[in-house]
Amino acid sequence: MSTRNNSISGCCRGSFLLLAFSLVGTRIHAFQNPTTVRPKVDAKFPTLLKSSNYGRGAEIWPECNEDRIKLADSFPNGEIPQSASRALSSPVAIPTQQVSGRDDNKRVRVSARLAQILSNAAKDQEDEAFTNIQLPASLDKSPALIALVLLFARLVRPVDVLAVTFISGYFAILGQIARSTRTDGSTPIMPSLPPQGHVPALVSNPLGHMCTNSEGYRTWLKAGAIAGLAGPLAMLLRYTVFASRSASGVMQIDAARACARPIFFLCCQALCEAVSRRLMAPLPLRILIPIAYNAIRLVPLWGWALSPIPLGSTGRILAITNLLYWMANLFGFLIPVASMRYLRAHFLCIETEEVTTRKGLEESVGLLP
Repeated sequence: MSTRNNSISGCCRGSFLLLAFSLVGTRIHAFQNPTTVRPKVDAKFPTLLKSSNYGRGAEIWPECNEDRIKLADSFPNGEIPQSASRALSSPVAIPTQQVSGRDDNKRVRVSARLAQILSNAAKDQEDEAFTNIQLPASLDKSPALIALVLLFARLVRPVDVLAVTFISGYFAILGQIARSTRTDGSTPIMPSLPPQGHVPALVSNPLGHMCTNSEGYRTWLKAGAIAGLAGPLAMLLRYTVFASRSASGVMQIDAARACARPIFFLCCQALCEAVSRRLMAPLPLRILIPIAYNAIRLVPLWGWALSPIPLGSTGRILAITNLLYWMANLFGFLIPVASMRYLRAHFLCIETEEVTTRKGLEESVGLLP
């Protein structure tokens, strides 16, 4: 009777894991084959320098700016918030002495309108993001589905669920503290956006384009996706299938549980990072999420790599590879490089107004150029 129950439970776990493996397969394929979207350039749009004579009062449109400037480029993810749309449709009060009897009335009105839109929409968008509890529909739900599959298959320990709950609650409390106002009643303790009303490139990409667009960085991410997610899921599926067919079903289930724990923490980390980006959490809090999850994930990885349970040669090599990879990722990249760059971006673009670095030291901030 016990053998029959083990076979039935193994079949259930196998069906759950087949669903999870199909989900992550699509994600890995999309990650390894990114689609590059290039902006369309309207070659028929002439510059004002060619269409009119240059003189006093002429509009300047340099040759290098043939592409029309879009208001959406000043907001995160290229999406104009509802506050900005409302500001576009509302009238703007402009002092009459600045525009009366002048030829540049239109220019002054446009400048005043844009200044008000960018200054008000930045704070309104941040307030709406934190007060709106409904997540956007574009949020990737694959990590949450994989974590739920592992949870319902009873491959995750209760202490792992408690750890994830504690980390999520901890960062939620830190987010509320960071958003609370100072003594002036308007400035947050740790703002997410600069007060200028626009988002600098260093805030949207704190690691820098040279780092994120480099071949080494992309190769490192692909190696982590294959060795840290696709490989363990394949071994997990193998363990559950053999557990329902072989006599040593209990040992196969134990091996599957040792393999599933790091996957569960990795899926929870991906979900937490996605939510923090959507809610526009401050940069110092956003970099703390992968550091905390990576540090906690080393505990089950250590138990998986040194487990006395027979894992097979492939499973043992995969466990040791994961342990070495995530240790190198934590102590070689997240702590010395990524954390420095996130803190630098927050300090330079949000907390300071003007900073001058010493000559020759600007390339060494964050340990990488």
